[in-house]
Amino acid sequence: MWVRDINLIKYASLEDQKEAITRIRYKDKGTHSTLSQKGNHVKVTFHQPVSAVAPGQSAVFYEGNDVIGGGFIAKEPFSEHAK
Repeated sequence: MWVRDINLIKYASLEDQKEAITRIRYKDKGTHSTLSQKGNHVKVTFHQPVSAVAPGQSAVFYEGNDVIGGGFIAKEPFSEHAK
């Protein structure tokens, strides 16, 4: 899953891959994931299958009780060549 328009709170940027719990719905308990930042996008690789990923909905990343940041689920994968 790709997340666009990210707003990072805990870190200025994600220089390396970061382990996190990612929530994609308000009542979602969250799923373990790995985050990788590319510009103003984050690639989220879930460690187990996740259902109902809905473009346009919010995704929030947590490290323990701390909010790393979040953004909006992208409709299409990130491309450095997109205009």
